[in-house]
Amino acid sequence: MMKLLMTAMKASISEVMETMFFLPVEFGAQKSFKQTWVAEDKSKKACQLKFTGDVKGSFLLIISQNLLVEAAQNFLGESRESLEQEHLIGTLTEMLNMFCGNTLSKIDTKAPFELGIPKIIDKSDILDTQVFTIVETTGSRMAISIVMD
Repeated sequence: MMKLLMTAMKASISEVMETMFFLPVEFGAQKSFKQTWVAEDKSKKACQLKFTGDVKGSFLLIISQNLLVEAAQNFLGESRESLEQEHLIGTLTEMLNMFCGNTLSKIDTKAPFELGIPKIIDKSDILDTQVFTIVETTGSRMAISIVMD
């Protein structure tokens, strides 16, 4: 199931980033949280969205400030100067919601998936061994992971 979810997640991220945020993406290596650039960087934002259904778990997304600002500008049609913290947080949570919803819609299941509410989390709550897929785009990057319960 994890391989199926990972394949669907990559397709979904590509679709969502290109159509909703006008940003092309490429997928890099998988790395543990401790091996990524984000573990020590306090400017990165982390978000989690739990899901239930035939399987349950959560998606974790960590994004650089520069990429989040660029995505918010493209998504909201606003200038960098007019963006406030609530715009950035709203963009981040909606981005993860779209990634997760689109991914799970590609999985054939007996019981429909239900999504929780995306929430901002502290990076200190992420296990050092949690594996993330690195997603590169226009000079910046993010990391995403699926955690199965």
